[in-house]
Amino acid sequence: MRINIAGFIILLVINILVDIYIARAIRKRIRPRWPLIVHYAICGVSLALFTILSVCMPVAELSDGMFCVFAWILLAFIALIVPRYLFTLIDLCARIPELFRHRRCRPVSIAGGAVAVLSFIMIIWGACVTRLSVQVKEIDVPVDNLPEAFDGYRIAQISDMHVGTYGDDDSFVRKVVKEVNALDADLVVFTGDIVNRHADEIRPFTCALSELKGRDGQFAILGNHDYADYYYPDDQRARENDRARLINFYSLTSFDLILDDYRTIYRGNDSIIVIGVENIGQPPFPAYGNLDIAYPSLDDDNTKILLSHDPSHWHNDIAGHADKNIALTLSGHTHAMQTRLLGWSPAALMHPEWGGLYTDDSGRHSLYVNIGTGTVGTPMRIGATPEITLITLHRK
Repeated sequence: MRINIAGFIILLVINILVDIYIARAIRKRIRPRWPLIVHYAICGVSLALFTILSVCMPVAELSDGMFCVFAWILLAFIALIVPRYLFTLIDLCARIPELFRHRRCRPVSIAGGAVAVLSFIMIIWGACVTRLSVQVKEIDVPVDNLPEAFDGYRIAQISDMHVGTYGDDDSFVRKVVKEVNALDADLVVFTGDIVNRHADEIRPFTCALSELKGRDGQFAILGNHDYADYYYPDDQRARENDRARLINFYSLTSFDLILDDYRTIYRGNDSIIVIGVENIGQPPFPAYGNLDIAYPSLDDDNTKILLSHDPSHWHNDIAGHADKNIALTLSGHTHAMQTRLLGWSPAALMHPEWGGLYTDDSGRHSLYVNIGTGTVGTPMRIGATPEITLITLHRK
């Protein structure tokens, strides 16, 4: 396996400098020796984890089992390194007065220690509790010219399951399915990223997913992780074969997989259109979908709901476009970067629309971004509880 030697050395040096700083602080400020011994033990474990993570790169070459192990090792490394970095940064701020021949600001140093402990607890809680919880968010969306028969129409949205994270344990997926079915929604939609790397990850979950029920059906689309780009980065034929296998696996679930196409839902003489496109996102993710092929008459008077995995598609191609009469777009993708604190997420630094309901200036195009139920990378969610969204449409 290939190791980025330069990156390895840079991160190693930074970690060593942080550990030396903390060791000196412990020696100077704490009399008992046991905290120093604990610190050295943590340093040793962190170094071992860091070495394992570096050797395991790139993760595309790992088996499914080793990929899950890698994710948990990465989590352990983060849980040990983040608190130390936070303490070091805050404690350095506490020492700024020393530049002017004043004493260190001791309360700030104490706060740094408290923040470090709290961050460790939050990471562990996010991995063991929040990640396996489910939150139902109920949203009302007003829609221009919504047919009268669809006033009060209820859509349950789930997204970004990333079932490969769970190996072959379907208990959490069954929990999500049970929660969705309890809502008794008119329609259930899944907005992409059913797997992490390749199609075979879904095999142990097809039975659980076959139990999802909506009164008018269950629709799904593909997300950026569903094309095996991360597993076969240099083999187009392998990616195409993997996509074909994933489509076949979907046929074993209750989902109707919509690939650049649309479905019409009728209530008496009234109807709405549900469009599903393949993934259209920002680079480096390839654009697989084509909205014009999915529904050529985007400017007609039909009430249309679009399923598009990446919210950047709405931001770039739908919001503010008067010629695209799409009342509501449902997306996922962002996960809120699996971290949300006091209503803010670091995902906001990358995605203008990262979670929740958005409307463009015209008021004609709405977007809802579901933050997903699964995890990718590290198996934790800090404040970003797995989400099921119950969307109720109303006439304006």
